[in-house]
Amino acid sequence: MRCSGGLLALGLGAALAGCRGAERVEAGPAPSASAGPAHTAADCDPRVTEKLGVPFSKLCSPDLPGLGVDFAPFWIAAQPLSCSAGEHETIRCPDVTPLNQPAPGETRAPLPAPSTLAAVVEANLAQSWCYMRFAGRLPTREERVRAELALGLTAVTVTHSGSDPLHFGLGRIAEWVTEEPCDAPTVSKCRVGMHPSGERSAIPWDGLVACAATPLVADAGLPLVALGESCPAPGLELGVGPSRLPCGIRSAAERALLPGFALDCRAVPPGGRHPPDEPATTAAVRCVMPAMMR
Repeated sequence: MRCSGGLLALGLGAALAGCRGAERVEAGPAPSASAGPAHTAADCDPRVTEKLGVPFSKLCSPDLPGLGVDFAPFWIAAQPLSCSAGEHETIRCPDVTPLNQPAPGETRAPLPAPSTLAAVVEANLAQSWCYMRFAGRLPTREERVRAELALGLTAVTVTHSGSDPLHFGLGRIAEWVTEEPCDAPTVSKCRVGMHPSGERSAIPWDGLVACAATPLVADAGLPLVALGESCPAPGLELGVGPSRLPCGIRSAAERALLPGFALDCRAVPPGGRHPPDEPATTAAVRCVMPAMMR
């Protein structure tokens, strides 16, 4: 069930393709390797920061040597923007597990990733949030794919279904991207899309569970499954307390510093109010900040 290797050599357009059951991730043409000044690993110090309670990771072209391209360093949110308690009453806020590999050169041990209620909104609101909160913007499609290849950035949805046996599907929430950098407060003059590309499906509200992800060491012995696959769990009793799934989720990073994450899941209490589900017009929000932010 392991994704095939050599993704960097295939280029961004084929990134993360070829894994059984996994969703395809696409990007536009890669920029020329000779465009602009060369950026070095020294440009990526420090590696992590936080603004308004949101963690950001810094990405540099030396993190993806196999691509053969040079791009300016950028800060990208390590998780989608979350809902407040009040926002949960008016916009869709599914439980997601935000995964994030340690940045290359990071020496601190990775922390467990708790579940969060991700805000799923329309594109104009998404761009205005990034612009007003962080003086930033939505990521471009290329930035989003690079962040996934280098840092494994994904927002995973875990859903339960069936009873004979019970099994858990590992999916993902679509995120807004733009085809070119969009520095305006709205996307009215910007070309917007979603990551990953492809047909959207409605959020399975009745099957969502909340999962915390614990980084695994290489010898953990837990079978790993990829995004788009499912984990059979015969005999597992899912309650209000955390239960560890019998499968972990494989990191989406091409040069993974961790093999994957164990998932400790609990049932989501019923009764949340949500507006009509419109997967073609709403997506999660992950922001990019200017590279000079620290």
